[in-house]
Amino acid sequence: MFLIHTHKDAAQIAQLAQVLRQGCPDAVILISHDVRSTPLDPALFASSGAHLIRGAGGRGDFTILDGYLAALRWLRDEGVAYDWITNLSGQDFPIASLAAFQDLLATTEADGYLHHFDAIEQDPASMKPWVWPPHRGRDRYHYQYRTLKTSLSMAERALLRLPRVVLERLTDRVRVNTSFGLMIGALARPGPFNANFRCYVGSYWHTIRSACARYILDYAEQNPDIVRYFRSVLIPDESFFQTVLVNSRRFNLVNDNLRYVDFRGSRHGHPKSLDLDDLPVLVGSSSYFARKFDWPQSVPVLDALKPRALG
Repeated sequence: MFLIHTHKDAAQIAQLAQVLRQGCPDAVILISHDVRSTPLDPALFASSGAHLIRGAGGRGDFTILDGYLAALRWLRDEGVAYDWITNLSGQDFPIASLAAFQDLLATTEADGYLHHFDAIEQDPASMKPWVWPPHRGRDRYHYQYRTLKTSLSMAERALLRLPRVVLERLTDRVRVNTSFGLMIGALARPGPFNANFRCYVGSYWHTIRSACARYILDYAEQNPDIVRYFRSVLIPDESFFQTVLVNSRRFNLVNDNLRYVDFRGSRHGHPKSLDLDDLPVLVGSSSYFARKFDWPQSVPVLDALKPRALG
């Protein structure tokens, strides 16, 4: 099944759902549309048979995870059967045969395709294609943050840069982050992490078996203290699932999420918008999906990719 997180560009979402339906006729397609956005017209999705639910979205806090967990509850409460779940954004698109993707999932011994690495050890081979400074894992996930201001201008970020750097050099008890507004973090003492419960991180986008998805939902419902802790870290969507699944030691997880993303020149984790100039790289990639495609300027490259996805 496909879980699609969306918040804008209904026509682009409808096209993605239609291609997924054509390429995977028996798949469940569940669209979790951000409650803060204009509601989607169900008529746009009648031909794809996609289910529409209202969910939470966003980046930098726990809201997108709340939306994912709500979708898993919906699947459980509605009694929907599925073998795998692939989460996508509304700006994703398949770049290889969907039939081949289904064949992979039908024959693999893996339980999930999930980018993951230890947040503190940061092994370069495991991190690829990400490159982090050594302190980032600790700064993000060993502190509890409060938001003092929800957004900052470029000028405000520039003014805060020097005091932020000076404070980091003076003490490890406090951190200031300006990526998602003005946030102040206090070192967690004690935090939840230890030798038997490591902090793992990686891309939010993944493909996992239903057993992994059910484990995540059960864990979240049975461990409210861990959920509460992750609500106050930075970018929990890039750590919560990895930390829960890897520490379970139950699943065979491949450190590859089967996605193509171009982070060259990225600021604050936003990948490059892909267009026709990127088509040769996309076609030559071993990935099955890519992001992100901006609408409507992405129409030419999506039109070029559609026959490949359905081939």
